This record gives sequence, C-alpha cells and structure tokens, in this order.
Amino acid sequence: MKLFCMPLVAGTLATAAVADIYFWESFTDASGGVNTPTGGNGTGSPSLVVVAGSPIVAGSGNFYDPAGSFTMHLYGAGFVYNPTMEIAGLGTEFDTSLFYLNTAQGPVFPTVEVVSGGEGFGAFNTYSLSWDYQGPAIFFNFGTSGPHASLDRLTIGTFGEAIPAPGALALLGLAGLGRRRRS
Repeated sequence: MKLFCMPLVAGTLATAAVADIYFWESFTDASGGVNTPTGGNGTGSPSLVVVAGSPIVAGSGNFYDPAGSFTMHLYGAGFVYNPTMEIAGLGTEFDTSLFYLNTAQGPVFPTVEVVSGGEGFGAFNTYSLSWDYQGPAIFFNFGTSGPHASLDRLTIGTFGEAIPAPGALALLGLAGLGRRRRS
C-alpha cells in the first residue's frame, strides 16, 4: 500500500495515478480506538490511534486535551516511498522531537517545516513533514507538547511523480501563449 500527502512543496502535487491520498478532518475515538480516514482515494486501511495522554473528541471533531500532552500513532502504512505528512494543530504547539517513522532499523526522523499562526490559545500551526526513506513502516509517531493542544487535520502519503500544481499550470499555459510562434 502507498500513501500520499496533499501538496507540501509549493507548486507541486503528486500524481494520483502513482499515489494514494489519506486524510483525517475529524476524529471519533480518543481512547485508544481506531480512527479511520475521513477521505482519500486509497485502497488501504491506515488507522490513527491515540497511544498516550487523555485527549477528548471536541464538538468540532478535533482531538483536544485541556490537561496534558498526547501522542498518536498512524498504523497501516506498509511499504512507503518518501512519505510526507501534514498536521494542522490549534493551540499549544506539537512537539517536533516526537515526529518520526518507526522502522525495523529504528526511528527515521523527518525534515519539518512549521508555518505558525501565532502563539498560545487560538494559535494555528501547520507542520509539513517529509522523510527521505523507502521501505517498510511500522508506524508514524507524533504528539503535542502540552495542555490545550488540538489536532485539527492530518494528511499523509508518499510522493509520486511531481507535477505542477493547477495554478502553476495555468501560469505556464499563459506564458506559452505569449511565446507562440506565428508563420
């Protein structure tokens, strides 16, 4: 099974023909049960499980913990090819030292880019993770750094062949019209 993440690199998307997309926009079980993706085009069955802490499922469908941090595992990835993940969180930041892919050879740590929308209560942070790894995955690990953190959205997968994003294609098309040769 392959997994794919939505655009993480400006101007590129993965080709749907060579990648599967899985995303979670709401969650149902904060007490160690399976959270299945809310969307995507994949044929696999990845699952998100809370493995530490005591978050609740808020009315918005987010995981939220008012009293402490929590840690999650994403299982069911199987063989991965340069996996990527995007995590959208609210409130307290996620602990970037907890971002890793567990393999039979040990943990593989990602490159992490953080786009911050402020600090403290109401802050919105997006974490874009990418791993330079091909092989079997046991699970992905990630977690929060303290109380008042909320997991809003999760997207995961592997990059296929990079193609320009639709906006970039439109600009390339316009540039091409300006360069047309006339006979």
